Amino acid sequence: MSNALPREHLPAGHVICQAGTPGDSAYLIETGSVEVLSQEGIRIAVLSAGEIFGEVALLDQLPRTATVLTLAPTTLMRIERAHVQELLKRTDPVIRHLLMLLLERFRNRSGHENMPGLNPEAALDSDAANLTLMLAQDLTHAMANGLLELAYQPLISLPERNLIGFEALIRWQHPLLGSVMPTKLISLAEKTGLIHPLGLWVLQRAMNDWPVLRSYCQPGALNTPFISVNLSPAELGNPQIVESIARFLDEGGIPPHELQIELTESAVIEDLPSAKDVLQKLAATGVAIALDDFGTGYASFDYLNTLPISCLKIDQTFIQEILVSPRRREIVQTSVNLARSLGLISIAEGIEDESTSDLLVELGCGIAQGYFYARPLSLQAIPKWLDEARILGRVSRSD
Repeated sequence: MSNALPREHLPAGHVICQAGTPGDSAYLIETGSVEVLSQEGIRIAVLSAGEIFGEVALLDQLPRTATVLTLAPTTLMRIERAHVQELLKRTDPVIRHLLMLLLERFRNRSGHENMPGLNPEAALDSDAANLTLMLAQDLTHAMANGLLELAYQPLISLPERNLIGFEALIRWQHPLLGSVMPTKLISLAEKTGLIHPLGLWVLQRAMNDWPVLRSYCQPGALNTPFISVNLSPAELGNPQIVESIARFLDEGGIPPHELQIELTESAVIEDLPSAKDVLQKLAATGVAIALDDFGTGYASFDYLNTLPISCLKIDQTFIQEILVSPRRREIVQTSVNLARSLGLISIAEGIEDESTSDLLVELGCGIAQGYFYARPLSLQAIPKWLDEARILGRVSRSD
């Protein structure tokens, strides 16, 4: 590693870096010595050959907290941020999070060195960081030992009420904390770098379960059965995501058009060029792309022009008020008409009663999803639910 690092030969009295400046690099002292000064100009330390400095700002990307200058002619090996980030990518995500936690504590301690203890806010931050680290370790263990589950919420084709597919939703029953909300689980995974292995776990598990799930489905008037899986912003940034999805489909012998990837506007807006590239590659394989929470984002219509969207999922905030709000009903009608005119599928989510379901049929909506039909179900619970739903008339009977 050291042979690849550039060397700098500096005279005595040379200022290497100053407090408050960006920490774009760290330095390993090969020969000579340096003096480390606080922002007030007080000597903190003298470092010599074999020692390193600047690593804290390099890793946490905050401004430098000290000024460093040479005490004698000195040779340094410069460590660039890009070099370190490449190494960190190969490191276990929990270890990366632990490293950032230690850096945060170092910063807090440095900022409160003249105080008897950390202030309450810093203490709370420390407790939250400890909990995050614990949960990250538990999540890693859960993925490795089969302790996560997928629930599947049925998708119903209108107007015939055929069971046309399922949306896969992750579930984690923590041994101490109980059920962890999916939004918190995804947030934890994104914060700790576990989102990539978690996303791949969900995709592979859904693909493994799909042959069984598909056996319960019936083709609709316009649609063939499909399974829908959500992708987070971080997963869209995974350079291997397209290759991984193609591999899972191939290993399962699953036609690409039987997989639908769901993403929200927030997933797209973080890095539109990368998202566009990934989605175009997926669409080229035949995988369907759904824009979730349609109507809630400021640029939803623009994405219909720039991205290979094949399905609009109309947000439940509009669906749940169409019986009482003419304006909401008109928004839903417009969204359904827009989807039809563009050759897209429309899915209404959040349906909680039969009257809403019947009205969506009148409005021409393609697919329905919500508690009126079913809550998310375990794979084992689907046959019983299906029998009961058919008796109630919420799902059509098999031919």
